Amino acid sequence: MSRAITATHLTKVYRRYARPLDSLVEMLLRLPRHTPFHALSEVSFEFNFGETVGIIGDNGAGKSTLLKILAGTIQPSAGTLEVNGRVAAILELGAGFHPDFSGLENIRLGLSLLGLDEAETESRIPEVIEFSELEAFIHQPLKTYSSGMQVRLAFSVVTCVDPDILIVDEALAVGDAHFQKKCMDRMTDFRRRGKALLFCSHALYQVRHLCDRVVWLDHGRVRLAGPAEEVVDSYQDHVRRQDLSHPARGADRPEAPVEKRAWIESARLLGGETDSEGETRFVTDGPFRLEVVAESETVALEDIHVGVVIKRNDGIQCFGASTEADGMALAKLSGHRFGIVYEIPALPLLSGEYSLDVWLIDTSGVHVYDSRQSCLPFRVRQSMKAVGMCWMVHYWQPPQENI
Repeated sequence: MSRAITATHLTKVYRRYARPLDSLVEMLLRLPRHTPFHALSEVSFEFNFGETVGIIGDNGAGKSTLLKILAGTIQPSAGTLEVNGRVAAILELGAGFHPDFSGLENIRLGLSLLGLDEAETESRIPEVIEFSELEAFIHQPLKTYSSGMQVRLAFSVVTCVDPDILIVDEALAVGDAHFQKKCMDRMTDFRRRGKALLFCSHALYQVRHLCDRVVWLDHGRVRLAGPAEEVVDSYQDHVRRQDLSHPARGADRPEAPVEKRAWIESARLLGGETDSEGETRFVTDGPFRLEVVAESETVALEDIHVGVVIKRNDGIQCFGASTEADGMALAKLSGHRFGIVYEIPALPLLSGEYSLDVWLIDTSGVHVYDSRQSCLPFRVRQSMKAVGMCWMVHYWQPPQENI
């Protein structure tokens, strides 16, 4: 497997000034008036063709700085970077575009900046317009475009040149659900064809399913790098510890409305008993069943799957599964409806309070059509004397000892 990117001890130091005037005083008098800020410190990793690598971390961890260095828009203060092949990147929204130019003029500008000559540019324009679905607005100034329309244009431009290395930042999050699905499909195909994909996102579900390896940045340094599931799990543990320390974190953040092409019509627990407080109750080692019914008029049945995660009331994820991962198909119901029943024949959970996350996802396991999180609370009660989260089949026997 050939190497796409090799980063060795990448460091980026910015100068912070208390006042704008201090930078002028420093330049004229040659006296330091700044405080150095290390946005990146000694970051090293390797990235091969045929791989998808994720970049995760808290806000301010250095992710955007690293992506800009890899894309060649800024230079590191120290360290070396080796890049093999053409790089295309979607970083800051509207970067490289001119707000007063029309969409068509910005396509020409973007393609020329990516190294295409005039003939190549003109031949790619129809493909860009078709993928972006912006035919009706292509002659309008970019400044009249919504953020989602700008993302459509940017993604269509950088991916139509078929780069060797594609770098995608969180900008896709502002796109509508339909276009996010198109982007995920194109990135999945991009990976399948042996290209190199670098994906930076706070959507850990997508990172886990799309990426082979993940680099976790923390205060400008690599805190952990390795297989996607291992690194994402460690980062989620870190986030949970932060949430315990700051329980109100993100509580006031409003949720933006999302256009849904497929949605969960209903999710309900089957069986169980209703206890004196009106909660649904199951018993350890007894059956557990969940029915999920979804609906869509535009998405094919074979491209819709259900994922379920059981969570304890302290946020610990006990178990998760999906029809996509298990190779199961949803059943066709009346009209545009379809559904599945999720069953655990012998529930191993011990006494406690739990809830469910129910996800509607596509065949790639990456794109989320709809979700219901922390829904359907239920309780579990046990008859055996045991402690912990779950019941494990076990045996006791005398030690093997020669007498």
